[in-house]
Order: sequence, then C-alpha cells, then structure tokens
Amino acid sequence: MGWLMPTAKKAAGYGAKYGAKYGPHAVVAWNIAGDHVQAAARAKASEIAERRKAFDEADSVVDGSVLRVVDGGTVTFVVFSGEEPVASYPGSAKPLGEVIAHADLTKRVTPAERRERRVVQRARRVAGRRRGRQAGLG
Repeated sequence: MGWLMPTAKKAAGYGAKYGAKYGPHAVVAWNIAGDHVQAAARAKASEIAERRKAFDEADSVVDGSVLRVVDGGTVTFVVFSGEEPVASYPGSAKPLGEVIAHADLTKRVTPAERRERRVVQRARRVAGRRRGRQAGLG
C-alpha cells in the first residue's frame, strides 16, 4: 500500500491546485449555464428511455420497426407493425398519420438491425482502444 500513497498525494495536490485555480471560473459558468445543462441532460435521458421503450414494443409486435421523427421540436419514436403505425413514444396529441405525414419511411429500423449496429459499434470502440495501446497511447 505504500507504493500507492505518493501517487495519491500527488493526485490530491493536483486536485487542490486546479480546484483553487479554476474553481471560481467553474462556479461562474455553472451559475450562467447550469440550468440549461441540466435541462439538456434530462431531455437526452428522457429521449434514450423513450427510444428503449419504442424498440421494446417493436420487438414484441409482428414485423416491428421504429422511425425517429421530430414532431414540434421534440423527438418522437413511432413504432410500426408492418406498414401500420401502432404507437409513439412519447405519446403525441396528434394522430400518428399526421406525425409521420412528411417522414421518410425508408429510415425505419428494426430491433434486429439496431442490435447489429450496436455490436458493430462496440467492436469498433474496442478495436480502437487496442490500437491505441499498441501504439503506446494508452
């Protein structure tokens, strides 16, 4: 454990040094933009949750797919069963026909395609990390 202590002390020293140096700037930035940052983070988390619900429902219907549509400034995920729109997440006051009226229906994604894309993206991230380690970057 003795080998860890000098490193921990250095890290604490750096934290205190940079906290004292940049802390006041961070407080001012947070006072100006903090509420906007929190609202954006909440909106993104809500969008992710709604997308997950939409793909769960699309997985449970026959020939299910999901289309991402921007409706009135908010992102809406419309679930299709075959060619028929079944539901939207989050729910919309408009009929589903109006929500998808000007959307490109060829951009629908099935749950299987989404899973495949996620696997490919994960493999690319892992391969990138391995390349970084081999090059001495990580």
